[in-house]
Amino acid sequence: MNTENLKKGNPDTQFKKGGRSAVEAGRKGGKASAISRNFVSALKKRLKDNPETMDKIIDSLVSQAENGDIKAVECLIDLNGESVQRESLKIKSKELKLKEKALQNTGPEFSKEEPLLYNALERDDS
Repeated sequence: MNTENLKKGNPDTQFKKGGRSAVEAGRKGGKASAISRNFVSALKKRLKDNPETMDKIIDSLVSQAENGDIKAVECLIDLNGESVQRESLKIKSKELKLKEKALQNTGPEFSKEEPLLYNALERDDS
């Protein structure tokens, strides 16, 4: 038996497949993620400080969207705060609040929680 393989912290044996290359790839991914986060943060700060720049970007996105650029349309929808992910999070949040309310109330009108959820979601859509 090779006791060298049992030593902790040896990058060659930390992972069953990949070894050192997996460690290096993870390190590169972490650095790239940090760069991306910093870039987005700096961009948000710059756009917040310069509303004229944001207006120019929106105008450019609108013209691209009018020419059929789907990515520009998605970006405009996201900037407007109406992306699918955000909407689904809002719905899940409402469902959770309604479930908590249903658990707190023990009366007969709260015995079935699904109709309560559907009614609340329908009221919010109109």
